[in-house]
Amino acid sequence: MKKINLLFLSVFTAISANAQQIIDTVSTGAGYANQQWYSLANDEQGFSPKNNWDIAFETSNQGSSIHINSSTGVELWLHPTAAVEDFSTIDTTGLSSWQKLYNSNQTWETGAFNQIADTSNSFDLGWGLYSMITHTVVGNKVFIIKLPGNIYRKIIIESLAGGDYNFRFASIDNAVDVSQSITKSTYNTKNFVYFSLLNNQLIDREPTSLNWDITFTQYIEFIPSAYLVTGILHNKDIESVKVYPVADPTSYNDWQSQTFSSNINTVGYDWKSFNMGTFQWEFADSTVYFVKDRNDNIWKLIFTGFGGSSTGKYIFSKENITTVGVDDKMKNNHILNVFPNPATTLIQVTYNTKETNTNFKIMDLTGKVILTKNASNNGSLNQEFIDVSIISKGVYFLAITSGKSTSTQKIIIQ
Repeated sequence: MKKINLLFLSVFTAISANAQQIIDTVSTGAGYANQQWYSLANDEQGFSPKNNWDIAFETSNQGSSIHINSSTGVELWLHPTAAVEDFSTIDTTGLSSWQKLYNSNQTWETGAFNQIADTSNSFDLGWGLYSMITHTVVGNKVFIIKLPGNIYRKIIIESLAGGDYNFRFASIDNAVDVSQSITKSTYNTKNFVYFSLLNNQLIDREPTSLNWDITFTQYIEFIPSAYLVTGILHNKDIESVKVYPVADPTSYNDWQSQTFSSNINTVGYDWKSFNMGTFQWEFADSTVYFVKDRNDNIWKLIFTGFGGSSTGKYIFSKENITTVGVDDKMKNNHILNVFPNPATTLIQVTYNTKETNTNFKIMDLTGKVILTKNASNNGSLNQEFIDVSIISKGVYFLAITSGKSTSTQKIIIQ
């Protein structure tokens, strides 16, 4: 009951203010020890130690990206001459002159293992070649990877077949020689599944991908050479834009005139800098970031504080500036709030209508009606609970019809 009352209060607050600025603090811990995943609508969604993995495998149906953990100093080289058949006999002579590989700083779809792909050959994934005959990816490269503690391993991604990654890694002297397999579908609600080469351990460390918008982490930027930075990357299907300069960041809301980018490092790291004269962190003034989430909400972010390695704290304001005013809501019967969204078992819908009865429909993306429910209204501001536990995971539309007026909102079931 307390949650319901608070929700009504927050709805009225949002209506009266037309948008609500929230000051939030997210901490990754001293020494940036953790990676933190964050939902702009629902705050922190989970964290994990940054140092419990070495490589990560993309889990989407068509994904083949393989990343390294640059935040702990993991490094990767392509062996310039060795074939897969030479795996047991290769050495690392001349390693310092070999090509070093990095994860892309703009897309999750290109990890360090993918960087040496021939861009003129759509079947070349970097670590292997896709076969139109077998519909599998066969590994054709040998890599050397350096783990924390100056521990070296040689590694080949042998194949991606039937949704399984198969890979082999060994010490240079073959005293350690391990073959492993990872099944994508086991982790298909996540962007990646992670693996520790040192501990020979599979690690499920990420929240469900639909639950978060941005992640607070460390990654490699090229300024101009590779350099480890501390900042923010956004999720797949999220877009953002940096606007600079603006006269008054607090009041500036002109996101409609901006060109949004899918580059995951658009928010990035350079909203802060360290002044070596004062030994204080400084923040880019006249700067606003707009982030578009999966529900097409536009969030305005302004960064105001950073704790550095002593605390790993990020301080910022966030504001959903696509909230419409009370007059529009009353006139057009807009849905005031759906909570939680994404949802798993139950959603609470707050809506406005002067009609006596209301019909609810949940439809899939093709327009097929998955669920219907009728409700009787007791006044202009109403609430209804809808059980969505029987609905398959995915993206849907919630439609509310009262009298001759219908309004819809995108919802996510997970």
